[in-house]
Amino acid sequence: MEWDVPRFGLEVAKLQTLAVLKYDEYGGYRPGVKFAENLARWLEQFEPEERQTAYDFVLSRLIFISDGEMAHLIEIAYPDFLEPHLIRRAAADLGVPHYKVHEISNNPSFLSLRRRSLVLGLSDGARLDRLRRTSQLSHEQFGQSYEIDPELASRFKSDLEQALTTQSWPGDPTFRHVFLVDDFSGSGQTLIREDADNPGNFKGKLVRFHDRLRELQAAGVVAEDATVCILLYVASEQAQDHLQFALGGAGIGGWSIMVIQSIGPHLKVDVTDPEMAELCRSYFDPSSSDQHKKDTPIGYQDCALPLVLGHNTPNNSVCLLWLETSETEGMGRRALFPRYERHHKDRP
Repeated sequence: MEWDVPRFGLEVAKLQTLAVLKYDEYGGYRPGVKFAENLARWLEQFEPEERQTAYDFVLSRLIFISDGEMAHLIEIAYPDFLEPHLIRRAAADLGVPHYKVHEISNNPSFLSLRRRSLVLGLSDGARLDRLRRTSQLSHEQFGQSYEIDPELASRFKSDLEQALTTQSWPGDPTFRHVFLVDDFSGSGQTLIREDADNPGNFKGKLVRFHDRLRELQAAGVVAEDATVCILLYVASEQAQDHLQFALGGAGIGGWSIMVIQSIGPHLKVDVTDPEMAELCRSYFDPSSSDQHKKDTPIGYQDCALPLVLGHNTPNNSVCLLWLETSETEGMGRRALFPRYERHHKDRP
């Protein structure tokens, strides 16, 4: 960076503070190679006149959601999002204003509705163990996967029936509400997307669960009037817009979407920092492209996010944050927060 001694001391102090507070905890770092080492080798790959642009981006625009911050989002999910959602539905059932929270929350109809809610993970990032501990829901209301097999579905129904009988709560032993939970969505494409080979048809996790939902209803596990809510701890507005549009296109109506921490378009790198976006395009390594994500200089689906999650960096973020390639097969790009790829040619 060609800093003099006083500037060096000032900048290194800031970097050490950032490293201790957050960045050294990144799950993709190796022992002995943390934030400071990765920052040095990351900056070294740029031309001298480009390094200040990259450095300013890290200090001013990078969003790093630590494990502690993600845990906080999970802890407020039930009291601030799930319970109010259930209270509004119970209020509609009872025919009372939804703001009469004390009256509703002590009504057997609400207690029954809460027990007749099913929480399913869309990925292991849903961290349902933590959500379960911070909610007032039963252990028997949580499924680690949205792909429920018949045996597990039968067990859920049996436990529900026993709970309703024991507590003398009203209602049939069927689930009236399903929460589908995930930690992050940058583009929404993994959850639902149009099939490129069959235009007009859709695929993805939500489509598969929609098919499974009909089977659960036919088996008497889920009620015919059941509603579905997609709960995302973190999501871009681009993903939210895509989900709304794609659900409608797939003919899946009535599903709602709740996002605890939304990332707006005003944070996109190509909007806030065009110089950094151009740097990403210049240093993108085509050897990283594959059949799933294609070329991603400013992130998958051009999301252009400046985002790093404590356990991994989304490929929706600009490539210079996560792109690590070899010199033998590519251009030898170095990542500031190396990403663990879900799809990799060495792991077919």
